[in-house]
Amino acid sequence: MLKPGLIPSQEPNIRIGIVLPQDNQKKITAFLSNMCDYEMVVDTLTFSTCEVPSILFKVDDNAVTFNINNKRYEKVHKIVFRPIVDNTYITVDPVISGREFHWRKYINVKLPGNIEITLSEGNLLVVNELPLEDYLMCVATSEMSAACPPSLIEAQTVVARSWMLANVEQKHIALGVDVCNDDCCQRYQGLNNVTKNSKKGTEDTRGKVIMYNKKICDARYSKSCGGKMETFENLWENTPLPYMQNIPDMPDGNTVPDLTIEENAQKWILSTPKEAFCSSFTVPGNELKQYLGACDEEGEYFRWIVEVSNEDLSANLRDKLKLDVKAVLDLQTRKRAGSGRLLELGIEYLDFEDRQQKTIVYKDYNARLVLHKKFLYSSAVVINKVGSGKIPKRFIYKGAGWGHGAGMCQIGALGMSLSGYSTEEILAHYYPNSEYKKIY
Repeated sequence: MLKPGLIPSQEPNIRIGIVLPQDNQKKITAFLSNMCDYEMVVDTLTFSTCEVPSILFKVDDNAVTFNINNKRYEKVHKIVFRPIVDNTYITVDPVISGREFHWRKYINVKLPGNIEITLSEGNLLVVNELPLEDYLMCVATSEMSAACPPSLIEAQTVVARSWMLANVEQKHIALGVDVCNDDCCQRYQGLNNVTKNSKKGTEDTRGKVIMYNKKICDARYSKSCGGKMETFENLWENTPLPYMQNIPDMPDGNTVPDLTIEENAQKWILSTPKEAFCSSFTVPGNELKQYLGACDEEGEYFRWIVEVSNEDLSANLRDKLKLDVKAVLDLQTRKRAGSGRLLELGIEYLDFEDRQQKTIVYKDYNARLVLHKKFLYSSAVVINKVGSGKIPKRFIYKGAGWGHGAGMCQIGALGMSLSGYSTEEILAHYYPNSEYKKIY
């Protein structure tokens, strides 16, 4: 596993959680691409996988069970598949994509490298161990499609490598993995979407990262900033990062009003600025789908509208905040960050004894979590109430962007790439003050 703060001088191996305990999966199937290309280690026993096209693994009595060649194996605690030849893979099915997000679905994934199957918290834990550059080759075209121009694929690869090696968040370290396979870390769908372009993007940037003050940048990114990037401290820890600034996602010389002022923010969100790299004028909506990742939803990413009923919103507040909410009376955008995203969301509601109550939700993630049961696309929203009387029937969110908006805006970087900007220019735009450097 990676060590925090360590800048590697050679390519490291990494561990990715593919199926996590929180997925509550009790069974998975492993399909072998070439049956004799693996050895299978079951606790202390080693098997040949010849003549074994697939294996179904189940949880039974807090252990793993499976059948091979009409023989049942029980009370198994660990299975490891190790490739004995190059260019082979195992397909694992099912695997969640969009874990805890609105685009959640099940897919199968083709995984190179070692595959490890164990139990954690009574559920299956599947881990993929492989060299970092092999992982990155898959990430670039899991996040965005292989149809993207080379400078976008290269920039995405450098950013993914930098974020990985900065190793700051360590969300899943208790499971013995560096990252998970999904959007809470980086989207990794194995070899499903790998092409010559994604391989070349990895090869041409091998070992290259962006750095600041002799440290690898914590290079976070999102699908669409909505036209203005957000700062690190407004989203996560209250420590500014000089390479994540609140600047327009536009060519040099363009300006955006102060979006911390409510009137400016509302005008901005309800407009469609043509100059933005992530604007639908730069990357038209009818062309965007070909450039998105295979699991991304079709839809509007720059500006969008979502409606929610009072009943659904109240249920979500009961679920997410454990509040005694009978009905929501009002939603107030109390304080905004520089991209128009929410720093404070005020909520007025009636409890089940018809008493009027108030609460405040802080920062973008929490606002998105409570505003919609499927996690709202962005918290850069203008909120309108619909219905006469004291209790609104529903709320309409008119929003800007898709995701947290800090660091690289993927659709904006696509717009830059389509407009002829180089990899270096894309990285310098989204991570000002950073240095593009080869470390191995």
